[in-house]
Amino acid sequence: MKTDLRIVKSKKAIKDAFLMLIKEKGYNNITITEIADRALINRKTFYMHYETKQALYDEICNELIDVLDPESTMETLHKLKGHEQRKPVINLLNNIRREKEVFSVLINDETNKVFLYKLYNKIAPVIRSQTHAVEKSIMNEELLLEVYCTLFVIMLKWWIKYDNTDPNDAIDLILEFFSKKPLKLLGISF
Repeated sequence: MKTDLRIVKSKKAIKDAFLMLIKEKGYNNITITEIADRALINRKTFYMHYETKQALYDEICNELIDVLDPESTMETLHKLKGHEQRKPVINLLNNIRREKEVFSVLINDETNKVFLYKLYNKIAPVIRSQTHAVEKSIMNEELLLEVYCTLFVIMLKWWIKYDNTDPNDAIDLILEFFSKKPLKLLGISF
């Protein structure tokens, strides 16, 4: 079934306007009237496509997470060995680079952390399934999960900020982070 070009154009205008407003004002400070005005449509047209501002936000978040596909990346990563593990991470970083503007707006919005929550919810179950081998006496599973999820998000934010970095360099930095070297640089040794 072919989608009407007017619908496609209207939805794109609404999403673009919404993202610009989030970048300028933050999600919580935006009204539907402002979105409609920026998109050069009326409120009725907005409501033809979205029931609420949250529905629009959710659609943008879900589309981006589908493109990034962090769940699949993490699952693939654990199935591969050695240098082959770099491939899914490189693909993820390149997907982020392609969606840089949307990702940057959503991840840096201080007024709404739903995108981060959705991202965590996609990667946490995969990481949790991979931590089954961790002995409870060595490390708390929930703490480990929180650390890895946070690192994943920080890595993605960093990649957006410095996207001129080769994906392999980004991966090397992550590997360095998990080594003892950062502790040595801080003058800490155990």
